[in-house]
Amino acid sequence: MRTHPGSGVVLTVRAEPDAAEALLEEFFTGRGWSVAERGPGRVSYEIGSRRRTVFLGALAGSAFHLTAPLELREGPGVTEIRYLWGDSAGRALGGLRGRARAARTHGETAAALERKLEADGRLVRVRRS
Repeated sequence: MRTHPGSGVVLTVRAEPDAAEALLEEFFTGRGWSVAERGPGRVSYEIGSRRRTVFLGALAGSAFHLTAPLELREGPGVTEIRYLWGDSAGRALGGLRGRARAARTHGETAAALERKLEADGRLVRVRRS
C-alpha cells in the first residue's frame, strides 16, 4: 500500500452501513482509537494526545494526535468505506516529520483494516487512491 501523503483506500464490503460502522468501531477502538464524531454517512476516530502534539509536534512519539476520517456509502448489498487522508494530515502540528508520521500511521492502519475485512470474508473490492 502506498503511504505517501494524499493517499487512501476505498474498501467495498458485504455489509449494511450500520453493520459496517459497527465493524469499523470494533476495529478502531480495538487499536486504541476513540470515536471523535459521527454523522450521516461518516465517522471519524482519533488517537493520541492533542495537547502533547501541540507542545511537542512530531516529537510526541506514540502520543502523536491523528484523526481518521471515514465516509460510508451504501450500495446494493454492500457498503463502500472511504478512508482518505490529505497531504495536510499531521502537518499542522508536526511539520514535515508529522506529515510523514501521519501518512505512515494511516497507511498501516488502512492495511490492517483491509486484512481484517478480508479475513472476515467481508471484503469485496479495494481501490487505492
